[in-house]
Amino acid sequence: MLSNISRGAVSPIDARLMAGERVLWRGQPDRRTYTFRGPWYLIPFSIMWAGFAFVWEGVALTSGAPPLFAVWGVPFCAVGVYFVAGRFWVAAREAERTTYAITDRRVMIQSGAFAPRYIELSLGSLPSPQLEERADGTGTISFGGAYPFQTWGAAGWPGTGRSPAFVAIREAGRVFRVLEEARSGAA
Repeated sequence: MLSNISRGAVSPIDARLMAGERVLWRGQPDRRTYTFRGPWYLIPFSIMWAGFAFVWEGVALTSGAPPLFAVWGVPFCAVGVYFVAGRFWVAAREAERTTYAITDRRVMIQSGAFAPRYIELSLGSLPSPQLEERADGTGTISFGGAYPFQTWGAAGWPGTGRSPAFVAIREAGRVFRVLEEARSGAA
């Protein structure tokens, strides 16, 4: 299930286990679902943003406009490139580096596209999880309420907060049942 971990290597999740702690489930997000999640309306918006920014930059460079106009357009072009393609690359990279686990004591999430980030939640104090499942069985299990702009964050909007979650996992309903059994055993 964790194909990116070489034989004999200890995964970051395993390295963080406490003495006697048992892993009940471990998994990674479905890469395609994780990469392309989010609202569909950001696709035309991102194309319009990038188009306008590149037209602005082209006109500023070819029309003899003051240098400030050309410099002014550079960050908008960079954001346009991120909107159109970069956010998908970052999400795919993060999906490859994300591992989820449910143990008999806690929920563990290791993620981060560029720097590892760990989240550990005790089963005893875990807020009621919420399951969102698609027809194909992939889904998301969220722990806690949504933060403002969470929908934008799901599409890769930088700097927005997200509640801890197992995002885009296969067999989400089965994993949810494992989690609920673990929570009832921890109570």
